[in-house]
Amino acid sequence: MKRHEADRLLSELLAGDALSDFRRSSLEEGLAMIRRRRRARRGGRWCVLALLPLAFGAGVLLSWPARVRPVSVADSHAARVPGQSAGAGSVRIINDEELMALFAGRPLALVGRPGHQQLLFLDQPAAPPEPGGQSGEH
Repeated sequence: MKRHEADRLLSELLAGDALSDFRRSSLEEGLAMIRRRRRARRGGRWCVLALLPLAFGAGVLLSWPARVRPVSVADSHAARVPGQSAGAGSVRIINDEELMALFAGRPLALVGRPGHQQLLFLDQPAAPPEPGGQSGEH
């Protein structure tokens, strides 16, 4: 085919409706791709914006001072008992005399049925009764 004939054929193909349909579909595909990218960026921004308060709350909670757990009588005086090892998680059962020896020099009393006794320190003011607690009358 001669150059002149190829140019004429090419110009007929490019001038037809097929080219305008191709251009239109190419433009629509490009616009759809741009819209998807914009939607993805906007969604990413909203996610970051939504996570900011959560990250702030987590930072506040993690920097909050830890609560101090109350120290029990056994914890506070375990190191003072001669011959007792301070093993982690170990509990040593002691009798009444050994308990009284832990607090030598302080007025105290064991009150209650055996096995359900409470240690009372007599040099401290009595605690107010708990609301809804038992009054001891049966």
